[in-house]
Amino acid sequence: MFPNEKLKHLFFWTIELLAIATLLFIVFRFDFLMKPISVFAGTVFIPLLVSGFLYYCLKPLQKLIEKIPLGKRRVARSVAVLLTFTIFMVVIIGAFMIFVPLILNEITNLITAMPSVVNHIQDYVKDMLEEPWFKKLNLSISDDDIRNAVSTYASSFVRITAGTLTGFVGAATSFTIGALTVPIILFYMLSDSNRFLPALQKFFPKNRSEDVMVLGRELDKTIERYISGQAIQMLFVGFTMSIGFGMIGLPYIWLLGFIAGVANIVPYVGPFIGVFPALLVAISINWKMLIGIIILMAIVQQVNGSIIYPALIGKSLRIHPLTVMLLLLAAGNLWGMVGMIVVVPFYAIIRTIILYIVKLRQVQQHEETVSNLTKKIEED
Repeated sequence: MFPNEKLKHLFFWTIELLAIATLLFIVFRFDFLMKPISVFAGTVFIPLLVSGFLYYCLKPLQKLIEKIPLGKRRVARSVAVLLTFTIFMVVIIGAFMIFVPLILNEITNLITAMPSVVNHIQDYVKDMLEEPWFKKLNLSISDDDIRNAVSTYASSFVRITAGTLTGFVGAATSFTIGALTVPIILFYMLSDSNRFLPALQKFFPKNRSEDVMVLGRELDKTIERYISGQAIQMLFVGFTMSIGFGMIGLPYIWLLGFIAGVANIVPYVGPFIGVFPALLVAISINWKMLIGIIILMAIVQQVNGSIIYPALIGKSLRIHPLTVMLLLLAAGNLWGMVGMIVVVPFYAIIRTIILYIVKLRQVQQHEETVSNLTKKIEED
């Protein structure tokens, strides 16, 4: 029926994939089956994601502690885990005691000042419309249009704020559960991470166990370098932007700096998302401050892109910028901000696995070719 063995395997796997896709499509249509699964996955996924992120942030510190010499010996792994976890908890508790009250206070002040901010933005737009250069554009924009647009955005802000306050109890509950579970998961990740690859090897044949170990170590290095580098970038951008906002005279510096730092985790588009709230606040004050923020962002991102990013992450991902942009667009539409955060490292993992399998296959083919040639020579 089939002219060769390759076409037979291709036909077989095509039928298998179509059958699996059809089965998944049918299963996804039953809400009573998928809803509990989605709720369970959503509940478990976020703590695991946060714990994994913190694990790779702390892993370089744990390695550094393990290398500390104690006479002829070095620090034991269990001691290094305890020290790393203790340092992490002290830093987190200290940050919560110092920065969380500041940020919450600035959020309260910003909500209180929102009507004044809206009025200032409205006046700024009116003044801009009166400028000669703008009148040359021949755009028909009336005061009513301005008021309606500003009112629309203001009402949207009020709805978002009201929705946030309404869901505060649920968010507080989720945060409390996460605050209790994430440290526990993180501690076990730190202490038992060296057992993961040996346990994974047991599921593969003996002739593939070494390949699994090599691939696992390569993936681990890639993820560690990317996540730890992203964490340091976030801290650098957040603190430098906050200090820069303070030097310019912008209010709510810690809140706006926090937003800029967290948004920087999204490649390429994150810096623009993070600085947008600061630009809105600056518009409500004066145009000179707006220019100052643009200059500040350019300087910080130039230092980050030229020095921080190459030193920490470098070419560990080797993903083309256009590919990253397409991934961000797709993930943002499908899964929102969380998707934009995880899609790049997830793609890097899949890409590394595929490239390693292809490389391994090429080596096997080369070995088979050499073996066949050797046998042929011996037969001759």
